[in-house]
Amino acid sequence: MRAVEHAAGLRPTVVMTYWDPVSRHGPEHLARLLADAGAVGAMVVDLPDDQAERWQAAAQDANLSTPRLVQRHVADTGLAAVAAGASGWLYAPASTALTGYRGPLDVPALADFTTRLRAASPLPVVSGVGISTPALAERVAPLVDAVVIGTPVVRALMTAPERVPASTAAFAQALNPYATTETRA
Repeated sequence: MRAVEHAAGLRPTVVMTYWDPVSRHGPEHLARLLADAGAVGAMVVDLPDDQAERWQAAAQDANLSTPRLVQRHVADTGLAAVAAGASGWLYAPASTALTGYRGPLDVPALADFTTRLRAASPLPVVSGVGISTPALAERVAPLVDAVVIGTPVVRALMTAPERVPASTAAFAQALNPYATTETRA
């Protein structure tokens, strides 16, 4: 929670987590802890369908947004149900592989998927997973409202921390044509 407090003191912070810690702590308790630490939202990437309603109610009671990760295999008829339980955004993985994937991306398949998501919901579409290089980020950016770059930064932090600023700058430069300006009060 200290890391959430620190991050939330700098920028609006959405926590990405798995169901196991939510289940262990209890959705209501964990949602309150995250909100008290300053988080504005929490995305449970492997949220079980049978627990979605409970998690969403707990998050709503704590005033947290609930972005949802949506797998490509979800049928069009199921997209509306998943989207209905989301707030903030829909997360469309750029790859169907596991987090940390470094291979090629099927950009046309991602484009088709984002089109399906936009037809099912007015929420913004965010993508990550498999966006391992600035060139891939540049290819994905026109398809979505935001791009998440996680593993490349974490990998650099773990292996060559001195390269993190240059790596982050390379991703930022690749995404710059698609950047929006943020107004601060």
